Amino acid sequence: MGVKNLAFCLLDLHEVPPDLEETYAQKTDSQLSLHLSDWKRLDVSERLVAKQGSVPANPSPVIEDLASEIKDVSSSGDQINLYAPSSLSKIAFGLASEFLQYKPDYILIERQRFRSGGAPAIQEWTVRVNMLESMLWASLETMRHGYSQGVIAQGQKFPDLLEMSPRRVGMFWLAREDFFPTPADVATSLTSPKEVVQTTGSELKKRSFEKKDKIALARHWLSLSMTTDDLTVDANLAPMVASFCSPKSRASRRRNKDDEYEEVDGADTSALSGKLDDLADCLVQAVTFALWEQNRTRVRDHVASQA
Repeated sequence: MGVKNLAFCLLDLHEVPPDLEETYAQKTDSQLSLHLSDWKRLDVSERLVAKQGSVPANPSPVIEDLASEIKDVSSSGDQINLYAPSSLSKIAFGLASEFLQYKPDYILIERQRFRSGGAPAIQEWTVRVNMLESMLWASLETMRHGYSQGVIAQGQKFPDLLEMSPRRVGMFWLAREDFFPTPADVATSLTSPKEVVQTTGSELKKRSFEKKDKIALARHWLSLSMTTDDLTVDANLAPMVASFCSPKSRASRRRNKDDEYEEVDGADTSALSGKLDDLADCLVQAVTFALWEQNRTRVRDHVASQA
């Protein structure tokens, strides 16, 4: 979630039919195949912007009208406050309209926090992001009620809206011994009859699922996408995935004219600009949700079989 950097991914979950589960498991040790159809970072202050070759959905009329309004105001020399409720409400409604064009089964929205690191003050950018989050929820919920009146009668279903807690996602991965598993490894381990190492809540609190961990985990999965079927990537995303996985050179130091050292950014070998942790966040959260859903299904099936 973000105003200038909102990361978004579209993940397709392909479950294997029950009559083929045993055969498929013998080949891949997995009963769930994931396909990354779309993955990009959006600048919602302007409109949905595809990064590195991903083709976005057609912009909604609301987004087009807002972009036209911003252009008209800019040409007249006046300034428009993109973070005013009147502007953010249009942006949130336009985003909700864009997401529904994909006809998803679920829409996952990262839960935002008000404070970072226990700081007493709430930063202005935090207020803006939380405002956008609230308006996005309100827009989708309003659309759900309008949608149910005219479309459900035709047999279509509005997507389920769910929040993703970064803390819960982090604890899920920190509790694992193998920190870099494939999605198939995790799916198999959820029901494998093996000894489970108990990790207390206090031990998990001492550790944190940091940005570098999320990026490393996403890179690990993407690097395996070329050799396994557990996580496949759409061909249109190949340049972006290559850029995401390519390392950046470290910053060097040099002396300035005052004979003092200063940091100099090294050449960026990645064609992907901006923050990588936002992109990693949305991918890790989507995969985690897929694994949770698979585990819930297995639990329900087990309970039903014992009834």
